[in-house]
This record gives sequence, structure tokens and C-alpha cells, in this order.
Amino acid sequence: MEDLLEAERRLQAAQRAGDVEALDQLLYTDVVAMGPDGSTFTKEDDLETHRSGALRMASLVERSADVQQDGTTGVTRTVVDIEALQDGISAAVRFRYTRLWVWAGGRWQVLAAAFGPADGEASEPAGEAR
Repeated sequence: MEDLLEAERRLQAAQRAGDVEALDQLLYTDVVAMGPDGSTFTKEDDLETHRSGALRMASLVERSADVQQDGTTGVTRTVVDIEALQDGISAAVRFRYTRLWVWAGGRWQVLAAAFGPADGEASEPAGEAR
């Protein structure tokens, strides 16, 4: 079974690159995510923002990562610094992501996610699974 932290980092790389094919493999069919304003979006919503170019990441840098795994389910909690262009508007933000993962179809896939601002979050070196 693939390491969950490795799957999280593949997801970050796919987001950074706007790699729709990789994201399609990493997101569960019925994934639902909640954004900073409380709105929810589906897998297709997420893929379309990358496919259309509405979201273009200039950088995504992991600041901390925490992983919990129990058999075929797991949770990742990360803090990342993002510089991106969304709908023509440039932004630099620090987000905290919480993702629920399931082992399905021979790979880790995100089943649910939520993210929001992590302003004032102390930066820790990334790479330590706790």
C-alpha cells in the first residue's frame, strides 16, 4: 500500500502543475470539498478550474504535514503557502488543508476536504509524518 504522505505530496504536485489527469486519479468520484467561504464543490468543479485555466498556481510550498492512517482510511493535515492566479486575480495565501483519504481502486483517493486561511500559523519544517 502506497504511503499516505506520498499520496498527499503527489496531490500537491498535481495542483501545482494543474495536472488534471493526476488530479482525476487522486480525487474520489464523489469527493466533496469545502472552501474558505463555506461553499462546497465537487470533483468536476475542481478539475474544471484547472482544465479551464481559471486557477493557475505559481507556487505551492508545504510548511507542515501531519498524517493519521488506520487501515484503508487516513487523514492528512497540511499548511501550505500558495501563490496563484484565480480568475485573473493574483493572490498569495497560507492555507490549512484537512483531507480524508480512502484506499480505493488500488490507490489513495481524497473522499472529503476542507481548507481555509492559516494566517499567523507558525511555520514548521515539512516532511515529518506524525
